[in-house]
Amino acid sequence: MRICYISSYPPTVCGIGDYTESLVKELINLYGDIYIDVIAEHEAKSSSKRIKVYPVFDRKNYNGREIINTLQILKPDIIHIQHSFGIFGADDRLLNIIKFSKKLNSRIVVTFHTVHTRETVDFEVKGYDIEEYNRIISSYADHIIVHTNSMKHVLMRQGIPEDKISVIRLGAFKFTSDIDLEQARSLLNLPLNIKLIVVPGFIHRTKGTKLAIRLCKELLKHTENFRLAIAGWVHPKEFQRKNIQYAYECLKLIEKYNLKKHVLVTRRNLSREELSYYIYSADLILLLYTQFNWSTSGILKVAIGAGKPFIVTRIPKFEEVSEEISDELTVLPNDFKRMVKLTYRLLFDEQFRDHIISRVKDYAKKVSWSNSARKHIELYNKLL
Repeated sequence: MRICYISSYPPTVCGIGDYTESLVKELINLYGDIYIDVIAEHEAKSSSKRIKVYPVFDRKNYNGREIINTLQILKPDIIHIQHSFGIFGADDRLLNIIKFSKKLNSRIVVTFHTVHTRETVDFEVKGYDIEEYNRIISSYADHIIVHTNSMKHVLMRQGIPEDKISVIRLGAFKFTSDIDLEQARSLLNLPLNIKLIVVPGFIHRTKGTKLAIRLCKELLKHTENFRLAIAGWVHPKEFQRKNIQYAYECLKLIEKYNLKKHVLVTRRNLSREELSYYIYSADLILLLYTQFNWSTSGILKVAIGAGKPFIVTRIPKFEEVSEEISDELTVLPNDFKRMVKLTYRLLFDEQFRDHIISRVKDYAKKVSWSNSARKHIELYNKLL
């Protein structure tokens, strides 16, 4: 079986690329009779002889022909598109790629990493209504994969048949071999005698960084034995000026609240390995996102893979936390008082903390990448 993924791919800094790499590595680890190609963005590279990477396009300036030409050479059995509006845009280019793929007699699988409705779309869809666009993609695909039950239900409401959609959870990431908290803090030159709260990943106006800074200010009324680490910066391919501006507003807020002693900001993007060090160093992860759409979070799965407790907002992106781990870890985006109380409890109530960590580790086993890879192969075999 020859499988071709169309996706971003490392070392390009992108959660979709991390997803694709984790999936294909597990596939070649489990199955010796498959061949994997990845059509990816410029600068992408393979770290395995069994994974061939073709870095032929750039998300900011592609026309689709470079991908079509590569598909014409490869002629795979399965074409699997890791769909992201941030990578492929929302216009005819991706539709033309999918239309051409049908001519190759390949089976087409599309993973929607985000599902939008008319009410949630916050970018231009050229020539289409967003729900119509989702339906057109799905009509050309032989099968659709999503990561949560609500993503499936939204697509069904938009007109995609239920039997055409599979829910396969995002796997629990591990970007580095297991290290304990003490080792991780040593690598980052962080002290052991404080509680460390980490906000990991790219800074974006919808990811609640300002909320975390405000929380830090309020937490000081209860304890001074903590630090907040904002581990990341604006995405290197960020094209929205308001997100860059938001990052600098966060720095000004730290100064305004006189929090420099308690808040560390890396002010640069981290390697996957270094990001893992911050997560393994953490006593608590904060993911206080406010954007409302149907998707899932790669950073959440890094925290789960590390067995760390976390607090998330009660939005569709984090629905599996309530379903699979504990509803007590979810807070409404405007329930600031409860955020502070829950943060304090997860830092200092050892019995509660141990219970949550146990639930997180159990769920990490359930969403291992080996389980995800097996479900993908089962689907591919059904389609061929």
